[in-house]
Amino acid sequence: MRFSNTLAIAPILSVAIASGVPIVVSPGLNISTNPNITSQAPCTNLSNPLAPRPNCYTTLKVKAFLQNYNEIKAETCAPYELWSTCLLRDVYGLPGVNCTATSKTTSECIPFNCSTLAPNGTCPAPTIAGQNNSTNVTIPAMPLDWYAAWNVYNTQNHIYSWATALNANTSTKAILKSVDPRKPNTATQLLTALILRYGYNPNADKALVSLLMAPTNTTEMSYGNSRLRGELSTLSGAQWQVVLYKRLEQANALAMGDFGSWLNMLDNGTYSVRGLAGVGELVEKLKK
Repeated sequence: MRFSNTLAIAPILSVAIASGVPIVVSPGLNISTNPNITSQAPCTNLSNPLAPRPNCYTTLKVKAFLQNYNEIKAETCAPYELWSTCLLRDVYGLPGVNCTATSKTTSECIPFNCSTLAPNGTCPAPTIAGQNNSTNVTIPAMPLDWYAAWNVYNTQNHIYSWATALNANTSTKAILKSVDPRKPNTATQLLTALILRYGYNPNADKALVSLLMAPTNTTEMSYGNSRLRGELSTLSGAQWQVVLYKRLEQANALAMGDFGSWLNMLDNGTYSVRGLAGVGELVEKLKK
């Protein structure tokens, strides 16, 4: 990765220690005197079934790595290019076919796009060599690059999963049940209630709620006060689904377009994990 020289970890080596158990270390580290070897080894070994792991966000200093990228991104990003697109382009080493040092237009330099709520074809999960990736398109060169790309992917995929699950026909009952009958409801208020009530992943769900709570330049519409009319809601379930989907689209666009809003979601390795609830799991939970 072009901007990672000062923070990236050197190419990993597999070294057999006296017990015969392989440990992954960086060149130049003294196994006998460096207390960080045992904690860093699983983090730099991306073939480890436990990767990614929340503690690796701290161990590898992923936040500092990302902040460094943000400080110098003007040197590598095209004008008006989203930070998330630029990051993935650098991580995977794949600028657009016509993207050159002298011609960095937006249309030429966007092979990846995580700003829309769509399946992960344009916002792929990073892989490692030999792991279900015949094209080698999404194999970052270094562990820090890999964690950076994973956090982008996992954030977008988490928001996409919620948006798609709430849009299922079977989810209208849960939506209407969560409408507060005592006061007007905004999409943010209703999404907060739904995510905290029906979510599977407390840390990631709270991070998503915090993103929804971030200030915006627009005033949200309120719907109600339905209690005065003896109704569950002034909007039907299907109408609420449209409103909620649009609000999650806005939230995802904010995360993928505003670096600080996204970085705030990552504290304590919130998205440095596998196994966040997918669409199917959330749909089933919303039926209850």
